Amino acid sequence: MRVEFLLEEESMKNVLEILLPQILPDSYKLNENCFLRPHNGKSDLRKSISNKVKVFSRLYEPTKIVILHDQDSNDCKALKKDLKKICEVNGNCPVLIRIPCKELESWYLGDMEAIEQAYPRFKANKFLGKEKFRNPDLCQAAEELKKLIPNFQKGVASKSIPNYMSLEKKTSPSFKEFVRGVKKFLN
Repeated sequence: MRVEFLLEEESMKNVLEILLPQILPDSYKLNENCFLRPHNGKSDLRKSISNKVKVFSRLYEPTKIVILHDQDSNDCKALKKDLKKICEVNGNCPVLIRIPCKELESWYLGDMEAIEQAYPRFKANKFLGKEKFRNPDLCQAAEELKKLIPNFQKGVASKSIPNYMSLEKKTSPSFKEFVRGVKKFLN
């Protein structure tokens, strides 16, 4: 069995290269039978889904597909339904669609200790328990991180913060749903 992760951007790839080894069942290994395919944004991802589903449906080995697409300003259920429809009309691979709400950076805000470890000047205790961070999926996480960490850059953060993230401590519901969904889908 093979699994292909279709990702919106390079920063998602950076995050998953660090976190997936903790999430994947033993039968899956990165770059052996688990592949990360970043795109140049959501438009590029959406355009490529139909072709990739067609190709993966005809591969010599059974292939599962995981699509990771930021919610941004979309209605989560409508977005998921649209992506699912694109997959269904173009092939027969089993597909799991996960939507970080509202964006990948929400997953970081769900683990303030990890942010502090990556950015030692940031003091997690000042923000833990604050109402607007209790559910990081509800805020504009990238904007909040830029306010909290003056030198915050998405690409750099995607290579540093995930090194300290805990799969158990997270408060981001969309991250928890991603982890739970991938484990169930691949077992």
